[in-house]
Amino acid sequence: MQRLFISVNCDEKVKNQILSVQEKIKTLSLKGNFSSPENLHLTLVFLGETPDDAIQPITSVIDKALVPPVAPFELTFTTAGCFKHSNKELWWIGTDHNDMNIDILKTIRQRITNDLLSKGIHFDNRPFNPHITLGREIKHELPIIIPKQGIIFPVNRISLMKSERISGKLTYTEIFGRDLEGE
Repeated sequence: MQRLFISVNCDEKVKNQILSVQEKIKTLSLKGNFSSPENLHLTLVFLGETPDDAIQPITSVIDKALVPPVAPFELTFTTAGCFKHSNKELWWIGTDHNDMNIDILKTIRQRITNDLLSKGIHFDNRPFNPHITLGREIKHELPIIIPKQGIIFPVNRISLMKSERISGKLTYTEIFGRDLEGE
């Protein structure tokens, strides 16, 4: 069994821009569990604990989702906010619903989830809210206000990632990836 998810990972330029937003949240926080730079990503589908024999079918699902070919595209991260649950806050950065390219990402995700369902592969089927997690369990006294952003996030590869603890540190490793290559 492996803990898996399908994602779009950040390049270094985007990571640095996102880290500046994360730093603003850190300075206004009393405490929190902040995402490490190397783990910043946009989750398309969270699979969770997955049998090893499901990896090959999942890689074929990713391949199939990109046929017909999908050209690389960009999202614009304009919004930062938080999901609240049981007095805990998860802060994120993401697109607003007016992003012209959000439908391309949603179509890729829909192709993946439809094919996973047809193969009987289990995944978390919560509503899709494209975002990158900046920090969890954030505690603060003063309101956190993040100005509107304009971070250009290139989507040019879909990755199957493994999540594991190595020497106590949460580590994400790509075990399969497929580049977008359309016209």
